[in-house]
Amino acid sequence: MKLGVNSVLFGGYDLKTAVDYIKFSGYDGIELASIVGMAEHLSDTANDEELDEIRKTIAEAELELYCVEAATNILIPENLERTKRVFERAAKLGIPMVTSGSAGESDNEEKTEASIRAVEELAQAAGNAGIRYALKLHYGQSIYNTKTALRLMSEVKDPALGLNFDATHVGRVGDDPVAAIEALQDYIIHTHIRDTFIEQLKIAAPEYQIAGRGTVPLKDVVQKMTETGYKGATVLEIIGAKDYELPKVTAIAAESHGYLRRLFQEAQERKEVVK
Repeated sequence: MKLGVNSVLFGGYDLKTAVDYIKFSGYDGIELASIVGMAEHLSDTANDEELDEIRKTIAEAELELYCVEAATNILIPENLERTKRVFERAAKLGIPMVTSGSAGESDNEEKTEASIRAVEELAQAAGNAGIRYALKLHYGQSIYNTKTALRLMSEVKDPALGLNFDATHVGRVGDDPVAAIEALQDYIIHTHIRDTFIEQLKIAAPEYQIAGRGTVPLKDVVQKMTETGYKGATVLEIIGAKDYELPKVTAIAAESHGYLRRLFQEAQERKEVVK
């Protein structure tokens, strides 16, 4: 089990603060946010000196670098090029993958085709940089459910491409998250995890994204991930806490850690019993 935090949770604080409190909360690793307007703990223009400082900060905390989230509208040319620059900097830091959504619009064939072509271009760029590109299934975007994810993976055969699975997005569009993991298990290389009220379209406030406080079937999701032999990182991604005071943000991370670690431990124990 590799359990980490997306630094967007600490979007109101610098990277050193985020790293210190992610470590304090018990996590093994971190996903760097490179999201314009939300958190840019890794910039697409970071120079070698700045990258060395990031590397040093993470190493001193003895955390692993799991991924970079570069959420953006990849159908806008300048955003597409920005994402490629993030790939280059992730590779220099030894980070194995970068994730983003597909942009576009659900059930709009023209936008879906454009999104697939953009994903294909980014997958090629990621491969050229020596990393992988984890496409996140995202509510409202072109690639948003099991069906569209399978279409993407059938049309884009690039080995650098995989999927980033988030049950809160998949569940809100009407798919069963557990069944989706079963169907997509060969392609899932990264996971985001949090809670929310899955029957609502809008992601809940940060305090209800804390694992165990919403209605996402997290126990069943973790069990299925364990059963299918998922080996990648599982990253807590909680949005909307940029203006929260540091004690509150840290409490969100710590409470989620305790709940998720217990779920993974219990799932592994059940798997061993079945064996």
